[in-house]
Amino acid sequence: MPGVAGLKRQLGWFDAAALYVGIILGSGIFVAPAAVAQAAPALGSAAGMWLLGAFIAGCGAFCYAECGARLPRTGGFYVFYRETYGDTVAFVGGWAALLITYPASVAAIALIFARYLAQIIPQAEWEAGVAAAAVVASGLLNVVGVRVGAWAQRLLTATKVIALAVLCLAALLAPVSAAPLAAATPAGLTMDLGVLTAALVVMLWTYDGWSDVTLVAGEIDNPGRNLGRAVLVGTLTLAALYLLVQMAVLVLLPADAAAGSKQVVADAVRAGLGTAAGRMVAVLVVVSTFGSLHGVIFTASRLGFAMANEGAFLPWLAAVHPRFGTPARSTAALVAATLVFVFVATFQNLLGLFSFNVWIFYGTSAVALLVLRRRGVGEPVTWRAPGGALAPLVVVATALCMTVGLLVQSPLRSVMGLGLLAAGLPVYAVWTLARRRLKAPR
Repeated sequence: MPGVAGLKRQLGWFDAAALYVGIILGSGIFVAPAAVAQAAPALGSAAGMWLLGAFIAGCGAFCYAECGARLPRTGGFYVFYRETYGDTVAFVGGWAALLITYPASVAAIALIFARYLAQIIPQAEWEAGVAAAAVVASGLLNVVGVRVGAWAQRLLTATKVIALAVLCLAALLAPVSAAPLAAATPAGLTMDLGVLTAALVVMLWTYDGWSDVTLVAGEIDNPGRNLGRAVLVGTLTLAALYLLVQMAVLVLLPADAAAGSKQVVADAVRAGLGTAAGRMVAVLVVVSTFGSLHGVIFTASRLGFAMANEGAFLPWLAAVHPRFGTPARSTAALVAATLVFVFVATFQNLLGLFSFNVWIFYGTSAVALLVLRRRGVGEPVTWRAPGGALAPLVVVATALCMTVGLLVQSPLRSVMGLGLLAAGLPVYAVWTLARRRLKAPR
């Protein structure tokens, strides 16, 4: 099956897995173990929480992989929405993601990258400028070729997975690492619902990004098989890595120290290997966040391209670079939108812009899978989310809990997120009217 409008199918399952893991494995794992330690100070209960997160993320990823197998085209959720809910809903969702959700997400990651780089290179203190440079550099890498971008993602993902695993294992195996474990006899899971909920929210954040790889379904060879394989391997890899990190934290630090730490992984590594090793965590966060940023730009740049190819956005974005074979204009547009957020928004405001809407996308995409199954779209399909209706129902239930929780916790930001979605309706009306007038005979 060919790619979409000039994009070739040249990504294998390992490329897709590198994108999946690389996007998800960002900065979250370096802070989330503290929240988990507060909610579950015992290793067994903490492991149970991480496995629960892996189960939810896996359900979400499997749903998207099956949707991608049924509709193996570039555009991810926009394609699923258009097939399931129609042009209006697809445009509204795509418009919000294209102009708000993805640029805000990339900007937030870039600002974390810049913040940690300043710890390594004090001269790099202009946070917004460094973040902007990282965004532009990644954009250029993604423009000069799909294979170049994919190889960069492979390298970044492999580096951060191996480095984080080796660092945690080395700290655990160091002779000094035995003392804190003997000193602590923590209880099991907390009964404080607020603490438990906060830990679950932070933990799910570390798994966020499971949907993005389907944006490049039109460039994955044999997506019916390779998408499912990629998300399965990726989810298992992340679950194992996250369990290892949490184990290192709870073994190397007393539970109360872990729960109160602002740089919990760095503190754990420092406890096991010394001060110099603790500084290496900042380097690892820089590599990790740049890898996540690069992966999101790689995938999200396809959304504007897909919408333009369907006539739902500016035709200018549908062009493929004649030499590099990449959606260069769509990538440039994403970079430009991201730079606006980098220079005008704070990190907390950026989180508020995309954290609420993203769960709406997840829940409605899971419902879309149930509709696609009922209609028999893409049958026979070579990848199905295991468990029948279990995976989509788990995602829908989680999405409902998250959206209600965010609405209660941050009502203003949540309403702003809904407002940004609703703003797409008049934009779609104007866009549709303009297209009709352009097509009308003169």
